[in-house]
Amino acid sequence: MTERIVAVEINLEEGSLILTALAECPFKTVFELIGKLNQQAHHQFADAADQSIQKPFTFSEQEMLLTIEALGKLPYEQVHQLLAKLTIQTESQLQTCKDGADFVTQSNAGH
Repeated sequence: MTERIVAVEINLEEGSLILTALAECPFKTVFELIGKLNQQAHHQFADAADQSIQKPFTFSEQEMLLTIEALGKLPYEQVHQLLAKLTIQTESQLQTCKDGADFVTQSNAGH
């Protein structure tokens, strides 16, 4: 079985907000995603002087749905811009994939 992977551009502050939202979810449902995002952040921002720069982070479709759901539980004022940004980037990539381009990659779910 394959799953689609989307890449979204976020900065370190936005990544921290995502981790804050995920930390409010049941641990069993988010611990792998939190570890994956921490690893990506360390890799992306380890040598970055400007941590406000947008860097690509990858999510499976299911991980993105979980992230958006978690963010939706936080106060609107804190998350509305990030939610809109993630939704636009994700929908754009998934629509492009439906139209035949390959912005969304396929991955083996068993990895």
